Formats: sequence, C-alpha cells, structure tokens
Amino acid sequence: MQSSGNEVPQAVSSDYYDTRVRTAEAAETLEWLRAQYGRVDMQVEVGSFAERAVGDDAFSLRHLSWRCRAEVEYGVDRFFFATGTPGFSWRIGSASGEYSIEPAVAQPGQEYSGVADGAEIDIVAFDAARLEDAVRTIYGDDALEVRFDGTGPVSRRMRDYWVATLRWAFTQLPLLAEPLVRAHVHRALVSATLEAFPLAGDPRERRASAMAQAATYSAAMRWMDDHASLPITADDAARATGTSVAGLRRAFAANGQLSSTPEGYLEHARVSAAHADLMASDPTRTTVAEIALRWGFVDLPGFAAAYRAAYRADPKTTLDR
Repeated sequence: MQSSGNEVPQAVSSDYYDTRVRTAEAAETLEWLRAQYGRVDMQVEVGSFAERAVGDDAFSLRHLSWRCRAEVEYGVDRFFFATGTPGFSWRIGSASGEYSIEPAVAQPGQEYSGVADGAEIDIVAFDAARLEDAVRTIYGDDALEVRFDGTGPVSRRMRDYWVATLRWAFTQLPLLAEPLVRAHVHRALVSATLEAFPLAGDPRERRASAMAQAATYSAAMRWMDDHASLPITADDAARATGTSVAGLRRAFAANGQLSSTPEGYLEHARVSAAHADLMASDPTRTTVAEIALRWGFVDLPGFAAAYRAAYRADPKTTLDR
C-alpha cells in the first residue's frame, strides 16, 4: 500500500507492508499518524510531513520527515527506538532528550511528548508481544518480561553500534518483502537493541542463561555432526547434551545460523555428508538414490530439493561431474 501527494491510506494490515505518505495538510497528517500510531494529538503549523513504514507484525522500520514544526502527544503502544537529525526533542515522564544527540526508547504504557522542527527521524518499532517472545527465546527464560531501565544506550560505543545496525537495516528495505531477509533483519535489530539498551533485571542471570544456551547449541551441533549417519532424532540430541527437547529447541532458535531448529540442522549435516559422498563416488558404481538412503533420505525428490537449496546444483550433476 503506497500513497503520494495528499492521499492518506488506511491503517496497515497484518503481515508485510510497505506504506508511504506525503502531505502538506495538517488534518491529513494527523489522520495518518493516528492510523499508524493510535492516539496522537498534534498542533502543527504550515509545512509538510512524509513517512515510509516497512515491516510486518513483528517489527517495522520507519523514516519520518518533518518539514514543519509540530508538537506530538502519544500514548505509546509498542517499543520505539529512534535516532535522527537535529530538530526533534522529546519528553517521557521526567526524562527528556534530543534524538540527534542520543537515540532513545519509548515503551508501551508511557506518555510521550515531542516537538519536531524540520527533523528527519529513523525508527525501529517492535510489537511488544513479539519482542518479548524473541527475548525469551534468546535468554531461555519463558517468564522474562521485557522492560528497559532508562531511555538511552548503556554506553557511547553501544550507541554507535546500535545506530550502525539501524542504518544497515534501512539499506535492506528493497529486500524486506522476502520473509527470510525480514527475519534476518529482525534478529539483528533485536540483538543489537538488547546489547545497546539496558534491559531491566539481573544481566548476570541473562548472560549465564544465554551462555548456557550457546554451549548447548555447540554441543548438539558437534554430536549431530558425529552421528549424522545413524537414525538419530532431536530427542536423542537433547539427551546426549543433557537438556530437554524444549531446551534444545530454544538453544537452536536463539543461536542457529544454519538452521533455527535441531531437525533443520540435522538435515543440513546429512546433506553435507551426502555431498561429500557424491563428490567422492564413482557414478558407474553407485547412484544418487543409494547415497541419499545412506544418509537417511527415503524421499529422493525431497533430498534433491534440499541438495539444490544447499549447493545450487542437482545431485546427479555432482555425481556425474
């Protein structure tokens, strides 16, 4: 959904969206802001406003351009992390700041007020429930409630790291219609945000939990690599690494680079082993089906599809090379 001129589109739907607005009318600006953000009150002088919002139910990247002076009052309903050019001051309770000096977080339930005066603002907005799910997965704590202490980053170095990550995320806008790209960008932004902004609670406990999950993930990968030729399952990998199946799944969801599930990683390990056999085998003495079966693939078309996804070639072509 996109708009141009003074047209104001309807509120974005669920799932992926890419919306734009540009208007020089105060009433239309207010209509757009309320459609996007809920309860917004605004006093605006003559000028123009533009916004592009790209994302889905989990998060969105938003660029706002204020070619006017406007005062905004907002009841925050999600997590907003923002940075910008000079010209946008804000207040949340007793805290205040300016986005060009330091990025800041606004959290659900807070009352926010801001004054924009010719500013450009970049925002990542996280749905509260989806962010909580992601954080609980990362730290392996199903009872963790997401709340940040204060409004700013923990240090100048972390501020710069977070801003750089946000800028990188905006370079991915042309690709965000692809779900896998969107998931990668979301994961990177969540990770950077958790490092840069102070999450409430005991960081030592969270760090220990994250380290334990990383250790479980590494141990499970090694065990599955060593036993990929055997009829093992995720249950076997969990027992071998001293955790529950649920704990193993959390470890892969939080740390998995090749795959976010133990089943996906085991398939990857077996496809990799089958690739080595295809490379080393004599096509006059063996077949793709025999090698596939050797590594647990009873569905030959399924094996071929998994192999092509991993190596961008047909397994028969590899065997016959």
